[in-house]
Amino acid sequence: MKKWIRTSIATALIAAGAIGSTAALAWGGHCDGPRGGKSGWSQMAPEQMKAKMAERAELHMARLELALALTPEQKPAFESFKTDMKARAERMATAMAERRAAGQPKTAIERMQRMEEMGTLRQAEMAQARKSVESFYATLSDAQKTVFDAEFQKMGPRGGQGGHGMHGGMGGGPRDGSGMGPGRS
Repeated sequence: MKKWIRTSIATALIAAGAIGSTAALAWGGHCDGPRGGKSGWSQMAPEQMKAKMAERAELHMARLELALALTPEQKPAFESFKTDMKARAERMATAMAERRAAGQPKTAIERMQRMEEMGTLRQAEMAQARKSVESFYATLSDAQKTVFDAEFQKMGPRGGQGGHGMHGGMGGGPRDGSGMGPGRS
């Protein structure tokens, strides 16, 4: 390989690294942590987290509405869907704040109990969200359903990288069982 090509590649890599570091500092120095980038969320004040989640949900809904090109007849169903999803995001943010305020569980039993409670809450939230999605989905044309399916997948915490649908930033982290280690809940 020619020397100027190697130099150009090395310069590009260094520049990309510098830009990434600058972006991380601009976001408050929260780089991806051991839990897949959740360190920034965990260090936010509850009000800040709620506002950030609401902003993210609003952005997702605006993008979805544009992508679907809704007819005037479909708009009321979309508004109902949007209201349901916003309420869900608020409930989940409140639950996260309450869980943080309660402090870390002290024993393995307490940690497991908390995980069980969160699992139950997530199941109930998912069932309610599914009903809202089904209601709205029924109003869409086949072409719009295809767009909705693609956009819905992007709304997960990893934005289409194996994301799991409208988590609103929830979930993520290791899926290999290592999430049950000390200090994790």
